[in-house]
Amino acid sequence: MKKIYAFILFGCLLYGCKAPQKQSGVINLAKYARGFSIENKGEYDILTLKNIVPNSQKVFEYVLLPNNVQPPKDVKYEGIIRVPINRLVATSTTHIAFLEELNATEILVGFSEPKYISSPKVQERIKQGKIIDVGQSQQMNVERVIDLNPNLILSFGVESIDNSLKRFNERGIPSVFIGEWNEQNPLGRAEWIKVFGALVGKKEEANLLFLETEKKYITAKNLVNNITNRPTILAGAIYQDTWYLPGGNSYLANLLEDAKTNYLWKEDTNSGSLALSVEAVLDQGQDADFWFAPGQHTSYSILNQEHVLYSRFKAAKEKNIFTYSLTKGSTGGILFFESGACHPDLVLKDIIHHLYPELVKSYKPTYFLPLND
Repeated sequence: MKKIYAFILFGCLLYGCKAPQKQSGVINLAKYARGFSIENKGEYDILTLKNIVPNSQKVFEYVLLPNNVQPPKDVKYEGIIRVPINRLVATSTTHIAFLEELNATEILVGFSEPKYISSPKVQERIKQGKIIDVGQSQQMNVERVIDLNPNLILSFGVESIDNSLKRFNERGIPSVFIGEWNEQNPLGRAEWIKVFGALVGKKEEANLLFLETEKKYITAKNLVNNITNRPTILAGAIYQDTWYLPGGNSYLANLLEDAKTNYLWKEDTNSGSLALSVEAVLDQGQDADFWFAPGQHTSYSILNQEHVLYSRFKAAKEKNIFTYSLTKGSTGGILFFESGACHPDLVLKDIIHHLYPELVKSYKPTYFLPLND
């Protein structure tokens, strides 16, 4: 199940904001993210979430209400969330990465299948019994969650997978769908730290952290301003006789564009993944200079054993394949899927390092590494 889930995640790779003001009506519109906005109404905020899954038309509006403030009248909303949150149940390791950036992991009391969490700080809290396993994210243990008495449950954005969320809502435990994974702009994913900041009472810190990430990303992007000879790029891998690779408007495709590459499917308009025949990919990508994100493969020997056609690609012959699957935490979780969303500057710099090493001579890659022999 974990392998399939990671593969699905791979398919999905596929304004300078100031600190929020106190006056009513100020909207913290995301500069890059398409999935949220935060509007200050004086004593409370309105958090609006949308695009939580591909092609979703559903819009969620929540009132973020301090404990000493009465609920507003004549305001339509999905639910009330008392802030700052001090007891949280989460379902995605990406949620932990955002909490860690804000130094707020101490509010986490429950997590779905925590054995794959890489954060040493969070792992220690699990050992101490301060974070409880609440079961699979698709079907959480209702009794266990209720016993934890959380202020909020974070789901990872698939609005139909957990019917138990309705049961929690009926018992006064609100839930929020976090859709950062559906953002195709790398900075758009990172910008979701503003949502976490609003929930945990650290809006100013979140804005400052994002501004720093934005600055670093733009600095990395500027490294390749003078590149004119763009290398050709292949991506993806075979799964059950179908080659899955990022669409031309996907997260990874946008990273490759910012790295000044010629991604061979960049003209495609899909924001998710493409499912192509192996023969079609061989025909178009056989002579690609580099190959990124070959699924869960970690070595050339494993790659060549899995499918005879892999060895016919130039990038395989010249050993120019780079994977995120080699960078794992102590429990085996892939760090790219955990903290990569928070650090698009590092992901971009990894790609630039492998393509143009002369531009970042002293840089040590964080997420993307060369495939092992």
